[in-house]
Amino acid sequence: MKQAIILIAGGGTRFGSRTLACPKCMLEVQGKSLLARMLTHLNQAGIKETILVVGFQADLVRRHIGQQWDSMLVQYIYNDKWETTNNVVSLAMATDSLNQDFILLEGDLIFKWEAFVKMLGPNRIAVDCFLPNMDGTVVSIDTKGSADRFYLKSTPGRPSDLSSYYKTVNIYSFDYENYMSSVVPRLQHLIESGQDQVYYEQAIADAVDDQDLQLECVLFSGTQWYEIDTEEDFDQAKGLFRS
Repeated sequence: MKQAIILIAGGGTRFGSRTLACPKCMLEVQGKSLLARMLTHLNQAGIKETILVVGFQADLVRRHIGQQWDSMLVQYIYNDKWETTNNVVSLAMATDSLNQDFILLEGDLIFKWEAFVKMLGPNRIAVDCFLPNMDGTVVSIDTKGSADRFYLKSTPGRPSDLSSYYKTVNIYSFDYENYMSSVVPRLQHLIESGQDQVYYEQAIADAVDDQDLQLECVLFSGTQWYEIDTEEDFDQAKGLFRS
């Protein structure tokens, strides 16, 4: 696995005033930005090229990271529709730059290496036991340990009691050929049918529902990770990652 995609085009509208001047991915914990932490983990994992899909404050991100991170190349793709579309468009825009198995991440995450290293294999999804303070997409897991069903917040029939489900961490790994045949056509269908406001997870969910894609669930339970959507999340993450 030698490629990665990080989606960082959004403006972080739920975060408040702290991200008016810089994207969420550039917020610092212990003197190091979220994005820098991710790139360091990817480089440590042997990734040779990371594709950053940028939008809000794109030039600031470029100056912060540059064209190379240690020995890893960094490519930029600019989503000029970042203000009016969701990340389904950002992920679709990165398709042409892929040529092998890859890891997909969102830019508002912080995690430790011992959690991330478990994702270094194709067709995996990072999940954690759902807790009351969590929000967003959840999955059920079948008897073989694979994602059985996705429930986005917009999914009809989403259960009201999520205590037996698993929260998606927003880290995936994909076999290139399987991704191109199962996920990419569904990304394109969503966009072409005017559904460019949805999350890319809808395409993955549809592929899993149709049994065109099987994702092994990697439990992040007991490891340190945090998804930073709000200022409260950021404060919690700073307390969790003191080193």
